[in-house]
Amino acid sequence: MISESASAISRRIAAVPARTSTETWQAIVDLLTEAGSEAHQELTAITSIAAILISEEYTRDAPIVVKPASGARIRVRTVHGMDAIEAINDETPLYSGGLSEPGWSVSLPCGSDDLDEITTALSGASAITVRDTSEGLSASSAGGTNSGASAAVPVINLSEMGRS
Repeated sequence: MISESASAISRRIAAVPARTSTETWQAIVDLLTEAGSEAHQELTAITSIAAILISEEYTRDAPIVVKPASGARIRVRTVHGMDAIEAINDETPLYSGGLSEPGWSVSLPCGSDDLDEITTALSGASAITVRDTSEGLSASSAGGTNSGASAAVPVINLSEMGRS
C-alpha cells in the first residue's frame, strides 16, 4: 500500500516470518537512508532496540514516524504473519530523499510496559525517540520528545479532505 501526499508518506514493510525483526529494521533503515550516511549509522546503531519493538509488533499497530529535515513525514508500519509473505513483494522505495539532510527525527512506538526501559536505552540517540502506543499519535509525540506523555488529539482539516 502506497500513500503519498504533501503532508505524509506511508510505507508497509514485511516483518516476521518474511524477515527476522533485525532484517526488518535493516530494510527500514535502507528505505530511509543512504548506506554510509550519518543517518544510516545512527539508525543501525539502535538495531537491537528497534528489533525488540518490531518483534513485539508495536510497529504493526502504530507507525514509526519519521520527520525529515524537509519534506513530508514518513510513516512506516510493519506487516506480520502470513500477510508479511505477500507484503514483501509490494514494498515500494521512497521517492523523496528520506533522511538525507541533518535535522531529522524518528519516533518509535512502544508499549507502556517497555517504555521506561526503551527510553533509557535510547537516551544516547538524540534524534530517535519513543512514544507510548496507548496514548495514540500526536504531532508532539511523533516529533521529538522521549517522554511519550502527551495525549493524542486528532486534528482533521476538513477542507483538505475535499481537495482532489
